[in-house]
Amino acid sequence: MAPATAIRKLGPGHAARAAARGSDAHPAVLCFPHAGGCASFFRPWQTLLPAARVHAVQYPGREDRILDEPPAGLRELAESVAEEILAGQERYSVLFGHSMGAYVAFEVADCLREAGADVPTLVVSSAAAPALRPPVPYEDSADVLRYLERYEPVSPQIRQEEELLELILDYIKDDLRLVAGYREHVGKRIDARLVAVAGQTDIPEIRSRFRQWRQHTSGPFVPVVTPGGHFYLRDDPPAALIAAELARYTHPAPAAGRSSWERAS
Repeated sequence: MAPATAIRKLGPGHAARAAARGSDAHPAVLCFPHAGGCASFFRPWQTLLPAARVHAVQYPGREDRILDEPPAGLRELAESVAEEILAGQERYSVLFGHSMGAYVAFEVADCLREAGADVPTLVVSSAAAPALRPPVPYEDSADVLRYLERYEPVSPQIRQEEELLELILDYIKDDLRLVAGYREHVGKRIDARLVAVAGQTDIPEIRSRFRQWRQHTSGPFVPVVTPGGHFYLRDDPPAALIAAELARYTHPAPAAGRSSWERAS
């Protein structure tokens, strides 16, 4: 039976072993994958962030949740993750969402705000501001494939395996349906630091619209441009950025100024 929970701990490692000795000294980041992505996408980050605990959300329909039904909407997905956070002992310093994951992470932050809990720093990656996101197809396989090609080519090996391709497209369609129907962002603001990251060669609809995330926080807003395209984090994960944001919690005084990655952006 697939686990009912959504959050996966991506250790082991130094941080996982140290957690038992006192979690305050080892802050945690919760990662939200792109459409079609899995929690395991972020597994290498635990090595890149040895002083932190790296966790990731597993969406329904993939890996160990392959039998779980998709949620009715993106807000419902976010609520289930927020409920798990609020019911558990883990407290996250940073929520990191990539592409579709940016919208899920934003809604989780809003759920925490509504519950009166502390809202972590939110890092939204490769995502236009919610109201300005490009149209998203999710019904016809050919349309979905053309859409995906704009962001990252589908490998010839997967294209040749028709059954595998259809399986992958099924849960990508489920995710894209959530993005296409996402409306709950209207007029919504969180009171937290918000960092928006975009690749220099990402599609124009994202490069020109990611700074408008500013409208969704009453806290500090930091736009960051990084080398690479939509999936810049495959070759160059933003470990320095995440580490700097986590350091604001463990060493608030020296981290209060601009970080090295922030000065370089």
